[in-house]
Amino acid sequence: MSARSKFSKTLYYLDDRKAYIPRLPTHFISVVLRMYYCEPCDRYFNSENSYNQHVENSSAHHNFESSDDGYSSSNAEPEFECSGCDSWFWSGVAREEHHVHEHGDRYCQPCNRMFMNENNLMQHQRSKVYQEFPMECHLCSTRYPTASALIIHLESGRCPSGSNREKINAAIRCLDKNHVITTPLMEYSSPSFNNIATERSWNGYCYECSICHCGFNTLQGLNCHLRSPVHDQTMFRCPGPNCGREFIVLSGLVQHVESEICGVMRFANVQKSASGVIDKMVRNMVGI
Repeated sequence: MSARSKFSKTLYYLDDRKAYIPRLPTHFISVVLRMYYCEPCDRYFNSENSYNQHVENSSAHHNFESSDDGYSSSNAEPEFECSGCDSWFWSGVAREEHHVHEHGDRYCQPCNRMFMNENNLMQHQRSKVYQEFPMECHLCSTRYPTASALIIHLESGRCPSGSNREKINAAIRCLDKNHVITTPLMEYSSPSFNNIATERSWNGYCYECSICHCGFNTLQGLNCHLRSPVHDQTMFRCPGPNCGREFIVLSGLVQHVESEICGVMRFANVQKSASGVIDKMVRNMVGI
């Protein structure tokens, strides 16, 4: 059963008052506004096709339990509460993304723990339990349980060193001359290019992404979308001879290999190999 079929759609006739939108059930089609709205993700779509693609592909919708008739209850409520604020989410994945982006100054991603403030987080990071994590960031000395967790840290832009996804990608391109794990694209987007939305993105109903035309209730939501890798080129690929699956970010590839799904490498070997590769990557980034 497809992910899309797990959601019921209710038809509503709306006027153009945006105040009506938050009161509506989870998924609806607005005939007057001609827009499709996904409440769990707070996103608007200009067509049913783009809405359906979102529900099919978004990880935020993969944890729903379907009823006997194949549809979720129209009275379903989100089950995943943010431990740092009053927000609720429909999946653990969506909540984790919220934790990292909205509470990164006091949230420990490796431990999945939310702290009262940044100082408490720093004390935790100096604790014995935290220090026993095997993977160390060579740029800020924080530690992580797996190679993919360390790479997510470096890609996130929250490392004090200034590391981010663009710098990671540039370093990997320099290291992978033979395209073992990178796709041989003719050109890559410039790491210095940044999309920043302004109030001009408001189309009368929502803040619209000029690239994919998805809509958001807030300008902050749109800018979080633009800062994410959603519009990046597919740069990485699994080196497995019978796999070839492609990924937008390096951490996605490493998580895939760590899972041992395609048998490219055992989990323990990933951690050993990553230690040396990440060291080379960091040295390349800082020009050593």
